[in-house]
Amino acid sequence: MMSLDKVQLSLVVSQFNNSITDSLKREAINSFIERGGKEKHIKIFSVPGAFEIPGVISQLIKKKKADIIVALGCIIKGETPHFDYISTETSRAIMKMIVQHNIPIGFGVLTTNNMKEAINRSKSDGSNKGREAMEAALDMYKIYTEI
Repeated sequence: MMSLDKVQLSLVVSQFNNSITDSLKREAINSFIERGGKEKHIKIFSVPGAFEIPGVISQLIKKKKADIIVALGCIIKGETPHFDYISTETSRAIMKMIVQHNIPIGFGVLTTNNMKEAINRSKSDGSNKGREAMEAALDMYKIYTEI
């Protein structure tokens, strides 16, 4: 089993729809600790909305401030195309950093049609997408260290 006791984790969390993102954050942290990570090695960066997440991730990578990064946000579809632009560009920017840099980035940015879907994906159970993003990032960290 891989040791996580010295792994530096950065969470980049959108404040928009914070009732959802707080639950995603809580479950991501719980997963990290359950798998052996240390709370003292967790840094949380709060940003206004999902669109600001990639900028902070970019800074973390440039300044080598994390071993693992997890992006957490919640974009809920409205009546205008704004949802499409924010969802697409946020996802695209994060994916670009995933393939260009040697750091695992967990993607826990919800893109839902309504608040009910967001609530269902942020419950404190096995379906929480913050937990899933953390687990994926930890799995990728293990793979990266094996390559």
